Amino acid sequence: MTSTPLQKQPRQEEDPAASAVFHRLEERAESDTAVVAVLRRSAAYAPGAYPPAFPYVEFLTHGQGEWRRQATYLAAACWAMSRRQRGNSGLERSQKLAVGLRRLSLDPANPHASKNIEKRFTALLDADLDELPWRLRQITALLDAASMAIDWPALLADLWRWNHPDRYVQVRWARQFWAPSSPLQKEATDETSAA
Repeated sequence: MTSTPLQKQPRQEEDPAASAVFHRLEERAESDTAVVAVLRRSAAYAPGAYPPAFPYVEFLTHGQGEWRRQATYLAAACWAMSRRQRGNSGLERSQKLAVGLRRLSLDPANPHASKNIEKRFTALLDADLDELPWRLRQITALLDAASMAIDWPALLADLWRWNHPDRYVQVRWARQFWAPSSPLQKEATDETSAA
């Protein structure tokens, strides 16, 4: 009997290397205000292609493959955009990206946003490596606008594995987004469907 890709999905645990990236970025941002500004500007470029960002991120990518390097620059740029608006990293109350989007889509104060969020999330899950930076920046900006903090180390660890042939990151995100997380949410979903 052969196992399917869904059976081989690794459990998501904290990735010390990804945590170290954001720990170092936080340290540098505390002592040098230019870090956040430069990384925020780098979001307008392909990940890893904005030379002024090199002094802040390149040393964190030493010995990594090209995709891991680009993913690190992408996550750092999204982190900086979020940090600018919130004034801090928000790591102490952060959440996984898919969980935050689910919460935002279930917000009763904005019932019409649900389908739009779902469409954007589906496009993100289907994004190839060329589309991913643009789609991810959209999603992280959406969460930031709703004051929902992202677990940046978890996001970076997932980005490093984005192009795995089994697409287990995308499957895990889909499960986090669409699976009912509590009986009350399941009832609310059932009531909405019946209406």
